[in-house]
Amino acid sequence: MNKTLLFVLFLSLTSCGSNKPSQEQKDKADRYVQSLVDAEIGIYQGELTDANFLVLAVDAYPGANFDVYARTYLEEAQRKGLEIKGVYIVDIKDCQFGDGWVTGDRIGKAFK
Repeated sequence: MNKTLLFVLFLSLTSCGSNKPSQEQKDKADRYVQSLVDAEIGIYQGELTDANFLVLAVDAYPGANFDVYARTYLEEAQRKGLEIKGVYIVDIKDCQFGDGWVTGDRIGKAFK
């Protein structure tokens, strides 16, 4: 019984984090986000989260359908080789970025 419990605990611990993006995917995401920021199309920052979602920060304005923007960027990111689960759009005015995480209300979303 103890060996079984230890084995289950070992599997749980070693499998945690296995869904995190690889360093190669992080690098691709960084290059992709930088290309969007450099293009001056209204995207100010982005981050590939540990949950494998690309989060893009925009200057939100009323009446826009940011789900459409998210779908567009999801399709483009996939064409560029990013293996992500989806794209979230957040408002640059009330979000915070960290290494592998973003806080803020989602104003747009698209999933694979």
